[in-house]
Amino acid sequence: MKKKNFKVMVWILVINLSIASSLFIINGTATETIDPKYGDTPVIDGYIDSSIKEWNKATKVQSSLGDLPIELWVMQNNLNLFICVQFDLLPEYHSATEFIGILISNSSSEDVENFIDFKIIQFINITKDEFDYFDYHINNSVFQDDTQSNGQGGAKLESSTSIYEFSIPINNNNDGQFSEDVFFEYGTSYAFNITYGETAVYPSGIKKSEIVLINIKAPPTEEKVFINIALLISTIIIFSVLGILYGYYIYKIFKLKGKIKRVRR
Repeated sequence: MKKKNFKVMVWILVINLSIASSLFIINGTATETIDPKYGDTPVIDGYIDSSIKEWNKATKVQSSLGDLPIELWVMQNNLNLFICVQFDLLPEYHSATEFIGILISNSSSEDVENFIDFKIIQFINITKDEFDYFDYHINNSVFQDDTQSNGQGGAKLESSTSIYEFSIPINNNNDGQFSEDVFFEYGTSYAFNITYGETAVYPSGIKKSEIVLINIKAPPTEEKVFINIALLISTIIIFSVLGILYGYYIYKIFKLKGKIKRVRR
């Protein structure tokens, strides 16, 4: 009987340690507060097309997941928040099934119980750029598939650089229809835990992580839009006037040259 009780106690201890280790991944202190800029919607495919200035307007910060340096790009429009995670590893250190996930808190709180949403891009075969995008709801530390997946994800390995792109919906009027997701309110900060792992097991497959705060900015007001339009029109008028004056100046020079030639004759 004592031996059986001992086995039960050991089993309980192992379970508790497993739970504690998985929760430890999403603990920490935010080291970055990021203000995303408004920009054009990027193509979420893991490829950054510089010819169309994709991600050019993003806020770009250097961060790290433990001992893994990363570059974090954040941008938004009225409908979506866009996050791009990039890092370099020697080819032999890339796992064929590596992943980047984003645990999202329902507020700026970094407490474990507030991280209720998990977006993840999981490579099936990194050498062939084959990946899956998953959307999970975290319920009492249990990762469950969302009944309806929201957002998009894309990934690609370019030489030694892994590129992960996320598009996450912004909704200022959450009616509870999609309570499995965090829908962001304008003018509010949220905690994001960027995670890295090598195997398709969550959350135990998470190896490195870092928490950042991202401020969801309100759309530009009509007043700002009007001011921008007014400035644009003013600039066009000024340069048009300068162009006309310059053209008139050139015309007068040619006329003066003509008069000089006639006088010399």
